Amino acid sequence: MSPGCRVMGLFLVLLALFPSLPVAVDAWQARQWPDTPSEWIRLSLLPGALWLYLRYFSILWCRQCGDDDDLR
Repeated sequence: MSPGCRVMGLFLVLLALFPSLPVAVDAWQARQWPDTPSEWIRLSLLPGALWLYLRYFSILWCRQCGDDDDLR
């Protein structure tokens, strides 16, 4: 993947992730479901955006970090 596509992908994932986090936290603290359709849409983006971020952009489960055999 080219660096430009990677940066644009990260931007789009974070664009979906950041607005959905406050809705999820507010719903969790109030212990009630969101009231408006826009909050439901933002909340529904959370699992997909979180999965994309962890799968493609996070340093967790990094394939290149654990390959010590290549250095020898």
